[in-house]
Amino acid sequence: MERRYYDGHDVPPTGLVLACSANFLIIWSCALLSGSRLLFALALFMSLVLAGRLITSLLYTTSNSSTSRERLSPFVMVPEAVLSACIGLFGAFALVLQIDGELQTLALVYALTYATAMTVRCADQPICARIHMGLVAVPTVAASLYVGSPASLVLALVVPGLAMTMDTLTQTIYGHLCSIARISQERKAVSEQYHFLALHDGLTGLLNRDGFHISIEDMLTLRGPGQRIALLWFDLHHLRDINESQGYAAGDRLLCEMARRMRACTPDDAVLARFGSDEFLLAVPVASRRHAERLVNKVSSHLNRPLRLDYAMVEAGTAIGAAILGEDSATISHLMQSANIALMQAKEQNSRTCFYAPEMGQQRAERKEMERDLRAALAREELEVHFQPLIDLDSGKICSFEALVRWTHPQKGEISPEVFIPLAEETGQIITLGNWVTAQAARAAATWPDHIMLAVNLSPTQMRAPGAALGILHALRVAGLPPRRLVIEVTESVFLEDCVHARHFMDDLTRAQVHFALDDFGTGYSSLSYLHRYHFDKIKIDRSFVCGPQVGPHSDAIIRAVAGMGRKLGMEIVAEGIETAEQAHSLRSAGCTLGQGFYFSRAVTAPEAQKLLDQEEGKQGKLLLAQ
Repeated sequence: MERRYYDGHDVPPTGLVLACSANFLIIWSCALLSGSRLLFALALFMSLVLAGRLITSLLYTTSNSSTSRERLSPFVMVPEAVLSACIGLFGAFALVLQIDGELQTLALVYALTYATAMTVRCADQPICARIHMGLVAVPTVAASLYVGSPASLVLALVVPGLAMTMDTLTQTIYGHLCSIARISQERKAVSEQYHFLALHDGLTGLLNRDGFHISIEDMLTLRGPGQRIALLWFDLHHLRDINESQGYAAGDRLLCEMARRMRACTPDDAVLARFGSDEFLLAVPVASRRHAERLVNKVSSHLNRPLRLDYAMVEAGTAIGAAILGEDSATISHLMQSANIALMQAKEQNSRTCFYAPEMGQQRAERKEMERDLRAALAREELEVHFQPLIDLDSGKICSFEALVRWTHPQKGEISPEVFIPLAEETGQIITLGNWVTAQAARAAATWPDHIMLAVNLSPTQMRAPGAALGILHALRVAGLPPRRLVIEVTESVFLEDCVHARHFMDDLTRAQVHFALDDFGTGYSSLSYLHRYHFDKIKIDRSFVCGPQVGPHSDAIIRAVAGMGRKLGMEIVAEGIETAEQAHSLRSAGCTLGQGFYFSRAVTAPEAQKLLDQEEGKQGKLLLAQ
């Protein structure tokens, strides 16, 4: 049994002093009052032993170090054993020398009481307890047999019985102490397990958020002079895709494998943690920025190697944002913020790694401010829907309007859609914004002639939103606009990101007679398979084929080919970005049926759009407004 649960040598100093004082009083009373030189000499020797025992026991008791106690333990046990032998001899000599009866009784009671006390006190070490009892009992029994009187013979019989009784009691106490020690060990093991689970991730075995914060503070305390700490923030790109396509068990195996790779390529003194579902943090002491860059490149190369998952090779893909304490940040919280900003920058730039730079913080602050302003603008309805007409190139008449959102900031003026639309996409506000635009545009279009169509743009995020199709149909119903007058414009990115949701969304609305147009055709991946697999009524040729430095014979040939294909498939071909009459005539001759651009009209407000329709009806002619 370990001594941390019970230690017989650990006696309070006050108790030690009182016990030694009682020993001195008894042995010197017997020695002086009996007049025996032998007892006097034995008392003198016992006094020296008692003094040594008192000193070593006090040193042992007052020591707080387990190592010191281990070293002092023999110096405590030896004087105790010698003292037990002396006390046994003291009682035996009191019998043999036939001293005064009262003094003899005092000496014997003293010896047996001491032996009994030592067996109880040494219950954590039964062998030691037996030694102490034997050192007292054997001389006492031998002296009793030597004297041979009836009373002495009775004493010779009683003392072994007392010894056996005390041995049984010692064994019982020892058993209870062992049970207590075992229970304490089990409780400690459970407590340590709970403590481990509280600070570690259950799947990967890495530290969790709480464990990371504790460990990074310890690292900060122990770092050497001039030593820096690099923080690497990892993000796994494709965990969600693997969870959805192969199941969460496959995703868990991916996480465990990435955690194993991180352990394998990081120093022993690094702090590694799983910080989120697909995010990891690594803090490691570095000597310089160049050292940190080498480490980042090494870890990135190791993590981005393909791995086998369910008999298939998978590229997990990681982005790493890095920052250095002392260069980029002064505190741990600021360091984490800097590394997170660098990670966002890496993801936005489609890069594997990115080190924090001070200007990133300013850009992020401006972005956050823009995000707050956009949310407030949506709440206050500061945004406005404008409409740009699409013209029939044969008749020159308006056949539809495309709804375009505009934002005029109270202090910053007009904000370009190229700025706030991507921001709305990334922050999730695009769903609220898109629903608002659809509702506002449908309300305006409901007042137009029945043959005028309304076109709205939808992002992949909007199409993936639960109940997206029902939400659009509800907005049309509230506005009083028939579904057949709505054209939804989508780009090819919709099918790249989530073709299953896209098909369900388009099927639901096609059944309700809503039309679809493939926007920005000719950019990105531009696969003809989309035209075969999905039902589109229009193809909008990107403006880069109509105006700009790349316009020429090649672009003209592509437009003619797309127009011919659209004609055979029964689709209308829309040319975007028309700025001159020559472009309009050229595109018409190439086979485009509809045109859109500043040559006809810029995007206008709802009242101005109504005015254009009224003007066209009054003139009963073509609308060619170069504004």
